Amino acid sequence: MPNIENRVRKLAKPSNHAQGLQPLFEAISNAFYAIEDRFEAKAGSEGLVRVTIRNLGHNDMLKIDVADNGIGLDQARFEAFCVIDTDFKRLKGGKGVGRLFWLDAFSDVVVRSSYIEKMQLVPRTFRFQLGNEDQIQNQAADIPTLLMSEPGVSISFSGLRIKAYQDHFPKRADTFLRYFSAHFIADFLVGAGPKVVVDIDGDITEFPKVISELVEGPAMETGQFETDDFGILEIKAFACDPSASTGLDGNHQLHLLGNGRTVESRKIDGLLGIAGIKAGEKEGLFFHACVSGEYLNDRVNEGRTAFNLSEKTLKELTRQCVEVVKSKLLLDQVEEYKIARRERFEDFISRHPIYGFEDTETQLSRVPFNATQPEDFAAGLVKYQIRKDEARQDAMEKVIATLEGVEDVPANFAETVVSAAKNLQDAERLSLAQHVVRRKLVLELMEKLIRRIKVQEGKPDGFHLEKTLHSFIVPMSVQGSEGLTPQSRDHDLWIVDERLAFTRGFASDVRLNKILKEGGTADRPDLLVWDVAYGLGAVDPNDKKGGVDVSEPLRKVMIVEFKRPGRRDYQKAEDQVEQQITKYLLQLKEGEVEAFGRERVRIAPDCIFYCYVVADIIGDLKTQLSSWKTTANRQGRLRMLEGEFQGSIEVIQWTDLVNDAWSRNQASLHAAGLRRR
Repeated sequence: MPNIENRVRKLAKPSNHAQGLQPLFEAISNAFYAIEDRFEAKAGSEGLVRVTIRNLGHNDMLKIDVADNGIGLDQARFEAFCVIDTDFKRLKGGKGVGRLFWLDAFSDVVVRSSYIEKMQLVPRTFRFQLGNEDQIQNQAADIPTLLMSEPGVSISFSGLRIKAYQDHFPKRADTFLRYFSAHFIADFLVGAGPKVVVDIDGDITEFPKVISELVEGPAMETGQFETDDFGILEIKAFACDPSASTGLDGNHQLHLLGNGRTVESRKIDGLLGIAGIKAGEKEGLFFHACVSGEYLNDRVNEGRTAFNLSEKTLKELTRQCVEVVKSKLLLDQVEEYKIARRERFEDFISRHPIYGFEDTETQLSRVPFNATQPEDFAAGLVKYQIRKDEARQDAMEKVIATLEGVEDVPANFAETVVSAAKNLQDAERLSLAQHVVRRKLVLELMEKLIRRIKVQEGKPDGFHLEKTLHSFIVPMSVQGSEGLTPQSRDHDLWIVDERLAFTRGFASDVRLNKILKEGGTADRPDLLVWDVAYGLGAVDPNDKKGGVDVSEPLRKVMIVEFKRPGRRDYQKAEDQVEQQITKYLLQLKEGEVEAFGRERVRIAPDCIFYCYVVADIIGDLKTQLSSWKTTANRQGRLRMLEGEFQGSIEVIQWTDLVNDAWSRNQASLHAAGLRRR
């Protein structure tokens, strides 16, 4: 005698809504089978299943009736019902254990049936209960009106028995309908399912009507096709409104059928690639494909909840089916998608040349088929980039080791060196291209910023404030020597001077009394660069002094002031350019700035100050600078510092600042195949 209580206790317990509904879905699937047994080819047109739900959301009061007009529980079928692990429905994939889920989920199960015997309608009623003995408790016939005129079965479920089902049985009608539709969508799509009327507390929904309304255009069929690993398969597919995928994981779906019933649905968004498919004039539809075949029929588990296949096998089966779909059912749309995807990838490479280390087709084959965004391309290619970099570095190290070794140099060593050098040159070319592309974008944006593009509501369009441009070139209120401040490394000071590309010895919009160890006022130069004497150079982040010999005084210092583009009014005393710069110099001369590691760096008495003012020379400023010398291009203004200060003040127009930066990068742009817009 089988231990039914133990069998039920060991059944997998639900962890989501789909699994929480599995016992009810088993009853509905049985109703489908019973209708097929009675009506055969006419099951879709003659069959009817009514699912009536009351008190949804109230676990103890929940009542569900599943009634069908199928063949009914005649003697043979009743005897099969009484036997666990019956072979009665094996040809249809039934294992005879689905009803054990009823005992696990529901507190009370009553089965009522009518069947034809000797040309008469015979009733049968019994309670199905959990226990190792007498699970079938026959009762006096209590036949619903539905079963009084024709055969059928009505199963009444009451209350949810255990916490796992109480937690994961849907509490809302819309949730229930989403999961019901998702589970049986393939049955309704392929036309195998009968009419199903779902009544949830008085609200009626009819299937397959609601599903058929979601389908656009005719069905798409592959016909039978043979695979090496999975035998002969067949796919019937549909273009559906996006709501058809509600409740499913993913948009496009591959429904794997076992014996005509959905066993598992797998999302194929990544494999299919296309965001939405077209049917006639409608776009943005989701693809639902139903796959059937003997291979799947023979591998359904006993609960008809999954296939007895490894995940690896299911993934490969899915992949092969999607390839057939793309070649037979969606060829034109896939080709159109491939062209658009390639264009996006080539645009990605133009912006991020370091990923162009192989030809386009090779690189595209390395990323997921649905990859269309820059981050998706990069994520798919980065591991190949790392492998290539590692291989290149290993090759160079081997060349160096050979040269340093005592053994004779091999005969083919020259070829090895040439190959290693070429690989290194290729890498350098890609890195340069990446660097230049970024600089090109920076300069193009800079050009936009200095034009009259700022929209002001109720006023004429104005220029951006100087702080906008200042922040674009270098973050404000940041001191580069503060190594723990992330912004201290994020700047584009090369726009001002190429030697500043990697400097950290600067202060941006920082008060002089904070920059200087002693003295100083609250005045804030827009930009003060104090390591000019040391090449304005790249510093070692592991060196607390930043690679600067603090015992030597600073003999060159750069000061930069930014003025708003288009500004014309400079009438106030503090607006006098020379006066403003002199005020800074008086505080800096022979002072001490705070360097890396809080070290002091003296400013030499004979320090040369390179002072720049970036502004449009118009209006009051043009008058103010009328006595100054013009620069070589005759657009800027220049005045040498006199008296106790050495150096110069140069006024550079915004346009010239950007043009000079373009000129300095022209050779690199040309080498990378780029040009200024």
